Amino acid sequence: MISIGKQRLYTMYSQEYTATPSDQLTISSISDASTESEYLPEGEEEKEEQDDDNDNDDEDEDEEEVVVETNNNNWLQLENELNENELHQRQYQQKTINIKNRVWSLWCQFCIATNRDTLTLIKEEPPNIKTLCTFFDYILTTRYKYINSSSTLRTYWNYWVLLRREKVGLSLPAITKDRMVGLSLILLLAGMSGHRPDALLSLKNANIQVALLPTGRERPHMVLEFKPHKTKRYRGMKKKNPILGIPEVRSEPCLLLCPQSFLLSLLIRKSAFHHLHITSATQLYALQVPPDTGSLLLRPADPECFLFDITPRTLNTWLKRLGELAGFNLSITSYSLRRGAGEAVNSSSEISEAQQNLLLQHAANSSVYQERYAPDYFPKDFSAVWRGSQPQNNVIRMASGQSRSIDLRRPVDLNKAQATEADAQPEVQRCKARWERSRLKLQTEYGAMYKAKGTPLYQKAMKRRNAYHTARQAARREMKALIRARFNEEQPKEDIIRQIYGLPMESRKAHKADLVPSEQQRAFFLLFQFAPKTEGEETECRAAVVDAVSKVGPSCKRRLQEIHSEGPTPRWMTAALQGKRHVQLARRQCLLCMIYGVRGEPFTRDSSFERHIRRIHNKQIQCPDPACQDMLIGHIDIANHMRYIHGA
Repeated sequence: MISIGKQRLYTMYSQEYTATPSDQLTISSISDASTESEYLPEGEEEKEEQDDDNDNDDEDEDEEEVVVETNNNNWLQLENELNENELHQRQYQQKTINIKNRVWSLWCQFCIATNRDTLTLIKEEPPNIKTLCTFFDYILTTRYKYINSSSTLRTYWNYWVLLRREKVGLSLPAITKDRMVGLSLILLLAGMSGHRPDALLSLKNANIQVALLPTGRERPHMVLEFKPHKTKRYRGMKKKNPILGIPEVRSEPCLLLCPQSFLLSLLIRKSAFHHLHITSATQLYALQVPPDTGSLLLRPADPECFLFDITPRTLNTWLKRLGELAGFNLSITSYSLRRGAGEAVNSSSEISEAQQNLLLQHAANSSVYQERYAPDYFPKDFSAVWRGSQPQNNVIRMASGQSRSIDLRRPVDLNKAQATEADAQPEVQRCKARWERSRLKLQTEYGAMYKAKGTPLYQKAMKRRNAYHTARQAARREMKALIRARFNEEQPKEDIIRQIYGLPMESRKAHKADLVPSEQQRAFFLLFQFAPKTEGEETECRAAVVDAVSKVGPSCKRRLQEIHSEGPTPRWMTAALQGKRHVQLARRQCLLCMIYGVRGEPFTRDSSFERHIRRIHNKQIQCPDPACQDMLIGHIDIANHMRYIHGA
């Protein structure tokens, strides 16, 4: 333990900390000969051992007395002066440190030239975009001889962000990977309010609140209130955005449709109620409205923190993929939700035209809805008006909606044969041949590609590699669109012919289920179950849903990062180990990824399995199987343990 602690101290304080003579004496006194030999070059280790053999017992006793004296005087002082932030700082190579120092020097020169304090300016939250533009213009002006491409400025920007995080503990922005819960909340808010996606994605904690209203019963009413600010501007006078309130539905049949569940889960995941000492949904749902008051407001902390960490482009990509998995024919976009909400509001007799324009942020007496948002399919049963009969609005709603295009048999991804056919396109093969020639030329001249970084030949090779991947993805997209169009044309004919000849209908092919972590399974189970009938049981059910969704683990990429992190063990890792003992693996299956819900399927080749272990799990770890718990050091030991102990 002493040797490890000493090595960490030497590593941490190699740049910032300079030991005093008494500290050096203390550290050297507690180090034995074997520990000191770790820091000696070869050839001097034997000499040091001979010197130690010549020491007499009196000197050893004096050395022990020094240890006692220095322990009393210096260890408490070292503990009090130790900065905890320095313990968590990453150690960088000297080249990285030099670039950081250069960027910090440029920032200091810029602040001196503008008569501003360096730390005060870098600590602004959020960062002033005008200041950043001026700073990079200053860099271009003072270092124009050394800047030959935009990648240099991108490098300066990355190191400036790193400096900001180290100097003041702030990142750009404070990102929390809660996108799955955020996407569910966006779908509900956009579908109910009809707001544009940019207005919802720019919501901050200051724009939302939860209001508890008295009911005289066991639990108060809960109303979700939000006020978007960044809405589209049009010419002329415009009323301020109204506050939108979404009340909680009593005895809701499915809590998947409840926006309060996802909002509270997202806020609890971010510890947004830490200033109120609220850490669970049970505490939230136990709150009551004080007597002689009309409401109790819950406002999250960090008013300038964004509620969602999703860009509009990412949102549209996810919605398109979600629509394909659900079986829709047309692409689902964020504006599909706005059009659906606009049609529902326009068809309702409860909302006037003026209120519709206010909700959708259209100018008064405008025809924007009729020109851009009105559905192509007439949404009313006009034939019933001519007949004088009861209109069949449900049938017309079903006929005019996108749900009529759902077909779960429609292809979602290309199979191996189709992907191979797309990759065999002439343009893809030409780009691949160019990339292969450049790669072989680099390897011939430099031995390895990473050794050629920064050279014109390397940049040319990277451009050809990107062109190859772009051409391959474009060919696969075209192939996928062609196959889906062919399915839409041929499948209805096949269904009709099968029914004419009395043949059974073709059903959806079963897909191989991916590995679902235990905390996600619990969240899915609670979200899709029917709400209880009594008010007390419903309160317990809602609290359980919020807690379950708030504990859903991060994405696969984030899970891989947290498996070997030095911080405290996340809750999702502890939950993943419940009930798993004597784990037996399939051939080439990763034990760590399987247990923690990152990857369930085995690798196709031994080389892929070994490369995964070397890149991801090359650490000193303990086997997560409670029945094993062997200490494993390095990727070779880990791979052999998975093979010979767990059957991989």
